[in-house]
Amino acid sequence: MMKKRFEGKVAIVTGGSLGIGRSCALQLAAEGATVVACARRKPKLDELEATITERGGKFKGVGLDVNDLEGFARLINETYAEYGRLDVLINNAPSVRGGMVLDQTIEDWRSNFTASVESVFVGCREAMRIMVKQGSGSIVNVSSVSSLRAGIAAGAYSASKAAVNQFTACAAMEAGPYNVRLNVVAPGSTITPGMEAATRKDKSIQDAVAGANPMKRHGTSEEMAEAICFLASDQAAYITGVILPVDGGKTPQMYIPGFDITALDNIAVK
Repeated sequence: MMKKRFEGKVAIVTGGSLGIGRSCALQLAAEGATVVACARRKPKLDELEATITERGGKFKGVGLDVNDLEGFARLINETYAEYGRLDVLINNAPSVRGGMVLDQTIEDWRSNFTASVESVFVGCREAMRIMVKQGSGSIVNVSSVSSLRAGIAAGAYSASKAAVNQFTACAAMEAGPYNVRLNVVAPGSTITPGMEAATRKDKSIQDAVAGANPMKRHGTSEEMAEAICFLASDQAAYITGVILPVDGGKTPQMYIPGFDITALDNIAVK
């Protein structure tokens, strides 16, 4: 029997009650990890615990908003104290507060950076202190393809996710000599409860976004979890400091609204 990738390992997942975080928790537990997940919605974590336990996995849910930075740091250190090791941290807790630059307040700006950047910094710092000491570990921070491309009404959100990318790369340089890896997964449009809620009244928004994608569809939370768990695993033992877009080819795509790029086929380049 092939050994499970996370057998005997301990993993923390933030934003673990729904969407990508939930899919990560399910996959990590299925592959042998003891999973500690935090989220604001404790009842959803209780439901997830029942599912994982029924499947023979090990799971602990903690009601916590990662904007509580002291509480988040405490969770990481208490997890290490309880289990004696920490192998994986997935910083996934979502934060979306869009708005036009002319209309946003400084509070809007700060809320994006608190949730996206400060919690990632605190999580990485506390986990790295443990992982450096034990000589191994993997951290995956979840940003967004919005960190790589500009968009309207996304200034604060995109800037905060870009900060996550660059911070991760810098931290990876510091952690590398200790066999500790840090990487980023940048999801594209993904079908999650959050997206479903945001587009419930008008599904045409979902259709339009999918139609503009080279693969003509959205990603799934399970597909994002596959990429995240790969980078978290020993299969990616020589990969650190990278930003992996998982977006159906959207990031490299050249797209100009209203312009049919196939028209270029009729232009002779001399």
